[in-house]
This record gives sequence, structure tokens and C-alpha cells, in this order.
Amino acid sequence: MGKKNVFISHRWDYEEDYEKISAVLDRSKYDVSDRSIESSDPLVGTKKQVTNAIKGKIDSASVILAPARPAAVTEGSMGRTEINYAISKGKKIIAVNTGTTTSVASFWEDNDIEVIACRKDSLENAIG
Repeated sequence: MGKKNVFISHRWDYEEDYEKISAVLDRSKYDVSDRSIESSDPLVGTKKQVTNAIKGKIDSASVILAPARPAAVTEGSMGRTEINYAISKGKKIIAVNTGTTTSVASFWEDNDIEVIACRKDSLENAIG
């Protein structure tokens, strides 16, 4: 199936979310180019420089995935900034319930963003 450029919005203090989503992508039918920030190559610079670099990664992605957990999109967080930027650019955004918490952020419903289970079939269907 075609190549998908994917950006996974995540916080490195919740690395298990990124790892679970990435592992499911690896098993999917898609040839995935992960545009996410790697822990081995973190962004450095001022907040503005880092934010602009992340926006560039989002711009290069066709699909934005994010953990559905509330901590991923708390008010004022980089995750919220990333998702709001992706919304403003008309990007396809999918919230993924990785099962690492029992709650899901209301932000997703408030912004009419689909929340899916962290499974291969769910991810493939949502990406399309």
C-alpha cells in the first residue's frame, strides 16, 4: 500500500505511548516514514526554534497520530500546540488509545477527532 508520512505527537516522559503506536505502524500494511522527533536526536534551541522545527515535521506529514491520554493535550502543552497547528493546516489527525491510562482526553471529542484503539486493523482503517 502507499507510503504514509506520519508524525506521532508524544511526550518523552510517556515514551510507551510512542513505542506502542510505532510498533502498530510497523506491522501495518503501509510503508511508513516516521516524521516524529526521535529520542536519540532531540530538538534543541529556543522554544520558538523547537516549535518551528516541529511545525516543519507536521507540515511534511500526511497523518498526525497522538496518544488519546489527557496528558497528551493538556492546556498549554506542546502536544496541544502540535495538534492545534495540525488542525489549522487541515491535517488528518487520529487519537490513539494506547491503553496506558483508563481515561481519554475530552479534547478529541471537542475537536471532532476520531479516537481509535491501538490495533493494526483500527489504525489501517482510520488512516485509510
